[in-house]
Amino acid sequence: MLNGAKHTFRRIITSHDPSDTTGDSVTFHDDTIPLKPVLDGNAHMSPLYSSPGLPTTSPHQVTPEHVTKAMANVQGVVMPGGVNGQVTVLEPNFFVKYHRTSSVDYNIMLEGSAWLIVPDGKGGERKTEVKAGEMVVQTGTLHAWQAGPNGSRWVTVVVHALPVEKDGKVLEDVDFK
Repeated sequence: MLNGAKHTFRRIITSHDPSDTTGDSVTFHDDTIPLKPVLDGNAHMSPLYSSPGLPTTSPHQVTPEHVTKAMANVQGVVMPGGVNGQVTVLEPNFFVKYHRTSSVDYNIMLEGSAWLIVPDGKGGERKTEVKAGEMVVQTGTLHAWQAGPNGSRWVTVVVHALPVEKDGKVLEDVDFK
């Protein structure tokens, strides 16, 4: 089983003090957030912070209101036209069905392990175990996850991307819910 704080996540966000003209005065927001249960409570996913637009701009000051708005900007996994940081926790052996988003996802496994499952193009699938300290980069591919026997916890940075296009056909997003 993962650590006792598996349904919370500590988040620190830095910025500049509004009166700072030299870049020497940094403020920060430090809190612990509860993770939102999804998929019948066998998974927990929560946005940590989002930034609209690329390139994005840094806020002049991080306030609780700014952080709340940054989290509320993300209605799903992808922040349209921007970047979303999120955390995912899966209960032991829980399976998240196939899904695809128009994004590049940088998944960094923190605790436990999970099987990354992708179609092999021949009617079967390929399963690869991802352990704590390892990273998976998804580039708009169809994939599923199955947590290992101790569950899994990872952080993902989701960067909005154009949909994958093959031979003039756009590959549609597929929701995992």
